[in-house]
Amino acid sequence: MIKNQALIDSGYLLTEFPLDPVVLNFLQEENWKALDQHFLEISKSNGTLRNFLMQFLDFETLEHIIAIRKAPLDDEGIWHDDGSRFLGFSLSLNRKPKAIEGGVLNFRRKESKDMVSFSPLPYGKIVLFLSGIYGYEHQVSAVTKGERIIIAGWCS
Repeated sequence: MIKNQALIDSGYLLTEFPLDPVVLNFLQEENWKALDQHFLEISKSNGTLRNFLMQFLDFETLEHIIAIRKAPLDDEGIWHDDGSRFLGFSLSLNRKPKAIEGGVLNFRRKESKDMVSFSPLPYGKIVLFLSGIYGYEHQVSAVTKGERIIIAGWCS
């Protein structure tokens, strides 16, 4: 069940998630294993990420991946709806978002040409968005300059 009226009304919500200072260290060291482990920990019961997301909806399962997209080898993503998941999210770990070209998160109702677009966001910003079971889909454009790093996740 979705608990946030703004999320219900628009299908998405842009807000901020307070990241632990250790995340910056993992990014600087490119220690992807430690970064992934950190997000596994904060996704557990009573973890900060799980508790944060529970403000917006009720769910049982929380999944994530570290998504790193670099120019010039990046491809345009396809429109997709994340299947039976309730909610997707894109948590920015970009320290220099203005140095990134492309990597735009596009979001829309299925079958619509009207979309909302989010250029690479600054560190700690998070976009929450409803999935296919609510009639929405999303896509990420190719990164043509720089490197885009996010935590992509799903609640079901």
